[in-house]
Amino acid sequence: MFDVKKMGEQIAHLRVGHRYTQEQLAEKLKVSPQAVSKWENGKAVPEAAMLYELSGLFNCSVDRILDPSSCVLRNMDFDYEFIVKPRIPVADYSGPEWPKSISFASILAAVKLFFGLEQRRDAKGRQINDDESYILQSAISNICFGYSYGPEQYIRDSFLIYGLDYELYSRSDYSEEDFIALACGQIEHGSPVIMIPKEYTDTIFAVGFSSNGQILKGLGFLEGDDQKNAGMNFDLLHQYAGWYKADCDLMLIKPSTETMPLAKACINALLRGISMLSNNEHCWEDPMQGYGMVIYRNWCELFREENQRDAAQMECVFPHAFIHYENKLRTKQFFELCINIIPGIDQELMTLAVNQYNDIISYATEIATIAHQRNSFPKDSLKEKRNHIIELLRRSSEQEALALCYLQKAAASVQNKISCK
Repeated sequence: MFDVKKMGEQIAHLRVGHRYTQEQLAEKLKVSPQAVSKWENGKAVPEAAMLYELSGLFNCSVDRILDPSSCVLRNMDFDYEFIVKPRIPVADYSGPEWPKSISFASILAAVKLFFGLEQRRDAKGRQINDDESYILQSAISNICFGYSYGPEQYIRDSFLIYGLDYELYSRSDYSEEDFIALACGQIEHGSPVIMIPKEYTDTIFAVGFSSNGQILKGLGFLEGDDQKNAGMNFDLLHQYAGWYKADCDLMLIKPSTETMPLAKACINALLRGISMLSNNEHCWEDPMQGYGMVIYRNWCELFREENQRDAAQMECVFPHAFIHYENKLRTKQFFELCINIIPGIDQELMTLAVNQYNDIISYATEIATIAHQRNSFPKDSLKEKRNHIIELLRRSSEQEALALCYLQKAAASVQNKISCK
């Protein structure tokens, strides 16, 4: 039997869990605080349309509000499990296994696949799972333009191209029980959550939970771990116990009121990327943490310093050589995609820039090969190896400066066409 009093208690519980006062909830729903009070005291029932508004605010199903007893399963003795499946089946990953070290770009690709937004299908009607979204997201999120660098805030364009948005909740602002309730409520509502740790460990793309939410079930992504970031199998979920004890942020994926055209997001990323790649000033304590042309200078100075003190190892090639290689590869691949995605862009200028990046990547490949063999070189050859890398970086810097000239002209041309419309 429908219990108005229990429903009211559930509304109050969910409101408190989301840190709303009665007045704040009333303001969001455009009703009076007295109406909220009557619901919570069991003296009135929200209309059907209002129930859907409440379910959206609380990230839960309408059933969870109307019939709290339906959630009692989570408090019973057996291990209740709740799993949300992707909207459309996903094909096995078909991109190259290495490199794929940028974890957040992989997560954003997983978001697209989970919501069934990939239009390309294989012969079985499954979504194609390859590197295209990863390449785009590594650029739209700015990550491929930097070295050991992540933006201070997540770029909303990365979500808006999917018609999605996000909200971030910090673990430090919630009790364990309320933090778990946030994640479980979102998953029960049919959407994944992303648990973003502050320390170096898996970022969890969670699509399920068990053990009263103390275990999240999903896919783990880790910065620098190519195998994890390429392994996007929604049929093989991992378990993450005690996730809520970590110092972390919880990202809740939300529908957006707007959708950004992919071409617009690519133009924004191209302009931001040009600005970042053109940077000649260093802003971080670590000389290899940052972005832009300044990295070439800093890196060469580190190699020269190693030579001056006759260092017995090549200390500044790992992991920087591999970061350098992938970032230049993904940057070049993004510019190739821009040629086909951005209407009216000067294809000749973009192709000239891409050709410069082909040479830069060949130099980066050679540096990465030396980095891979760094422990096998005799000490008396290290100075020669370092000087060789310095020369490769010098050539790369010259060619990237030339590529940036082409890119700036191509971007200016697109901006002029947009402003004339």
